[in-house]
Amino acid sequence: MPKKFKQDCAPPSAKPAIKVSLLEYLQDSAPDILLPLPIMAEVSALRFWQETFQPLRPGEARYLQAGGWRWPYAERLVYLAREFIKLDERSRRYVLKAAAAQIWWRGDDMQRFQNIVQAHLRYRSLNPEQRLEYRRRLMQAAKGLGRGQLH
Repeated sequence: MPKKFKQDCAPPSAKPAIKVSLLEYLQDSAPDILLPLPIMAEVSALRFWQETFQPLRPGEARYLQAGGWRWPYAERLVYLAREFIKLDERSRRYVLKAAAAQIWWRGDDMQRFQNIVQAHLRYRSLNPEQRLEYRRRLMQAAKGLGRGQLH
């Protein structure tokens, strides 16, 4: 007769869903990022962070592991919020303006992020043929980097 699976051995689909909301999770793990900042205006801190940083991506869902629940999306929000709080006012405004254009800051230093924003804007201004050529050249450059070559 087959043995029954213990709860921690069950496949992920058979594990219980986490019953804690994102707000509750952050209140417990990172209450400091839920404090209001003047730049947030009338929006709650959680909503501000969700609108400022890239939305939930594949692979960032919460899941159970040996030590308890992991929630990569919440962990990314916490990291980025703490980094954002360290920025000066001008940099914060730049990050918000980029987010409005759906160019997401990932905690980069501002010079690097400005380069990323400019590259995104240049790419968006290209026509379909130019975009195809741009991607082709980018792939060639990436292959060259893999062989230790720069062109």
